[in-house]
Amino acid sequence: MRPYVRPFLVISAIALSGVLVFAMPGRGLPQKGKTGQAPALRDGDVVFQNSGSMQCVAIAQATRSPYTHCGIVFIENGRPMVWEAVGPVLRTPYGEWAARGVNGHVVVKRLKDPAPLTPVHLAAMHAEGLKEMGRPYDLWFSMDDERIYCSELVWKVYERGAGLRVGSIERFGDMDFSKADARRVLKERFGDAFPADREVITPVSVFRSPLLYTVDSIATPPPQP
Repeated sequence: MRPYVRPFLVISAIALSGVLVFAMPGRGLPQKGKTGQAPALRDGDVVFQNSGSMQCVAIAQATRSPYTHCGIVFIENGRPMVWEAVGPVLRTPYGEWAARGVNGHVVVKRLKDPAPLTPVHLAAMHAEGLKEMGRPYDLWFSMDDERIYCSELVWKVYERGAGLRVGSIERFGDMDFSKADARRVLKERFGDAFPADREVITPVSVFRSPLLYTVDSIATPPPQP
């Protein structure tokens, strides 16, 4: 995830203006994918990157993945926007969002079965996202509703709006804190009280969801720290 605040360790984003817009795919992106064509984004796509934030190295180490930030795409007035938890939850134009990724690397994923994304479900997902708009970032990665982090946003919008669990809930104790940056950030946030049983949904858990498939992978991911 990618806060605009202090560093961290371990461990997401939609937009839309009406039900009819939800059913329409989005097009016209500045970045080109592996096919040489710009990917056509759609409502509900999930996008991943290594955010390059101060805490991203710790997150990458703890989750053993280069993907430290994610968000949900929805189309607003024909323009793809990423709804993301980065400080407060906010909307970011896709091109601007993609440009922040380390090495320019972005992965676009989509539901294998599009049937659940009816206009009704997409409208419900949009409503769930609006409830989170402006909510502050969760530095402690709790699954409560007081604050929120990037992959939690993606997970809750899909689960509450469409009844789909995109990713699996894990525990802090499942993470790898053997490397220096991960241990340092863990200590900064929690002191000596390691929250081993705290539930968390990580960007890589969403990334690996069997409900999703890769639409496009742009540029090369950064090396694992």
